Amino acid sequence: MPKNIFAKNHAGAEAKTGRRCIWSGLITSILLLTVSAAGAATPQDLELSRFLAWFEGEFDNYEQVWQQKQDQVAEPLEHIHHIFKPVQASRLGERVFFVKQYMDGDYEDVYRQRLYRFSPDDEEGAIRLDIHSFNDEMKYRLADRQPTLLADLEPSELRAYPGCEVFWKWNGEYFDGYMKQDACTFISKRSGKRIFINDTLRLTADSIWIQDQAHDADGNKVFGNETPHKNRKVKFYKGWMTVKKHRVDPEADLSEWIFARIERIHNEGQKIPLLDEAGRATGYTLRLETLTHQDTRTPVLKLGVIEDRTGYTLSYTWTQPGSPRIGLNLRWFQAGLTRIE
Repeated sequence: MPKNIFAKNHAGAEAKTGRRCIWSGLITSILLLTVSAAGAATPQDLELSRFLAWFEGEFDNYEQVWQQKQDQVAEPLEHIHHIFKPVQASRLGERVFFVKQYMDGDYEDVYRQRLYRFSPDDEEGAIRLDIHSFNDEMKYRLADRQPTLLADLEPSELRAYPGCEVFWKWNGEYFDGYMKQDACTFISKRSGKRIFINDTLRLTADSIWIQDQAHDADGNKVFGNETPHKNRKVKFYKGWMTVKKHRVDPEADLSEWIFARIERIHNEGQKIPLLDEAGRATGYTLRLETLTHQDTRTPVLKLGVIEDRTGYTLSYTWTQPGSPRIGLNLRWFQAGLTRIE
């Protein structure tokens, strides 16, 4: 098979963004019916319900970064995974989300951790997002997995960023997000200069685009990209994988296998190493990714096994994105995944 058979990703994938995810649509419909049943719902109520249903989840720009590397872009975008999890924090009000963003698929490499609070803003005619950071980030680092950590969170444990509010408006197709021009500002500890941050965002049923840009008082660029981070909402799978034990230990019986369950793996390039019963690496890793064929522009869900020593994908299989099941059988290595709805 030709090398780099998967390429030219986002052009094909984005052509399909007009098709709203069936499950997201169902969730949105249920929320809208719930709001309507509670009383006379205003257009703002309906927009807020739709927004929260679309915003909840995890997003990743794996394919965008992968494609830029294939195209040998001089400065490819950072690979960022976003977790937006609704939580109960009674002292902070309603519609609160815990936010964790980490780099290069490494859950431990957290570069940003926040608490978001959404509310209607009648004056702006938009949904307002207030952003808070934690005084003690490590204390709440695992709140996405243990949301009860936030149950008794006090407002005094957070820092707000006045002027850095984000506003979201429904345009009939998706939500546009923006900051008020140059309202978000701070003094840089490194340069001593005043820095201004502006965000441009987009939220659909199955994606979020984020473009952060900053400049100083003289208009010089401090950071940011001309291309937004185009993150897709991830889909999760569970299943198993197994390898013949003699591939790891030549002295092992040919009939023995090393078996491991996969509790959760997402479809945006996540890798799960296969460990033996003692938790030691076997030398093989499973990866699930959604990529687009460079010739047909057809997106596929790809499942591959990687040899850790070389980083080479030994073999892979593919199917339609979002498929309920996918599997791989090399006789000596096998794996099977089922989508989690």
